[in-house]
Amino acid sequence: MNDSTQGLRFSPLAADDETTVRQWLTLLDDAAGDVPGAAPPCAADMTGSLRFPPPATKLEDWVVRHEGRGDRVVGALRLALPDGADVARVDQLLVHPELRRRGIGRALHGRAAELAAGHGRSVLSGTVVEALPGGPVRDTAPAAFAAAVGARRAAAPAGVHQWLDLGVHDPLAPGVPDVPPGYSLVTWGTITPDEYAVRVSVLEQSLGDESFDEEQDDARGEDQEVGTSYAREFETMRVGRGRKAYHTGVLHEASGQLAGYTSVSKTTGNPGYALQGMTVVHRAHRGHRLGTLLKLANLEYVLRHEPAVRLIETANAEDNTAMIAVNAALGFTPTDRWTTWTGLVGAIDPR
Repeated sequence: MNDSTQGLRFSPLAADDETTVRQWLTLLDDAAGDVPGAAPPCAADMTGSLRFPPPATKLEDWVVRHEGRGDRVVGALRLALPDGADVARVDQLLVHPELRRRGIGRALHGRAAELAAGHGRSVLSGTVVEALPGGPVRDTAPAAFAAAVGARRAAAPAGVHQWLDLGVHDPLAPGVPDVPPGYSLVTWGTITPDEYAVRVSVLEQSLGDESFDEEQDDARGEDQEVGTSYAREFETMRVGRGRKAYHTGVLHEASGQLAGYTSVSKTTGNPGYALQGMTVVHRAHRGHRLGTLLKLANLEYVLRHEPAVRLIETANAEDNTAMIAVNAALGFTPTDRWTTWTGLVGAIDPR
């Protein structure tokens, strides 16, 4: 262990520890240039994330201090533990730019392995940003670090990260397409109306591939089921992090059922940035260009309420060629790949 790691001290990161949280936020700001063009970290969003994890997920947040740096925070770790899974996901492993390549990252990785083992997880995974062929240059150090600690690229398709610059391309210039006969559009904000909450949950979790049974849906529509739906759990996280969201859904008029929807969200601190989230159309209603319609109608809805938005990011699995083509037609430009790396917890030396 070298001098840089001998002075390290790990401690949990708690939302009510204001001094540590401030230092953590400063670390995030100092490292904001790691991925050029990415939205700056939003203090309200990140602080809220310490209290409000994603649905069905436990978070372990830690910081590491360095005695030689006045006992200040010089690194951070976030480990996500999805319920019922064998995987612990490294959502953040960050070292201050001035202190990299001195063993601190490896020490953080070792702590991640210890925590994962303590929670009974056998696999540690993480996402690495890599360059696309012919795309902008990206730092190769994260992939080299993953390989150095024994991880390997997973066989799962990578994510293609894409940006739409409204100052360069306006997909609304031709207008929003007409709604096909037999369908109508509905909009809502951050909180999903009760009548759609269960259907939104099913659409999102099944990616539109689950068969709909009206009798089963009636049972799902009881107040208790609505209140405990995935949509409500996700909203708890979103509201707790100070985020706002804008949704457009498409109704199948004959059945009165929600056939699909799309979502755009944004943080408090970045008025110019937004995130294009889930767009899903049930398999029984595909082939009508409803995905494109939903995205354009929702973009118009977003800009009516958030006129400062100029940059919108999104990501899709690289094998989701249909949605990537829809995004390209709207003016989204691929910028990099998000690859998953995994390693066996038992094979990791925590030192």
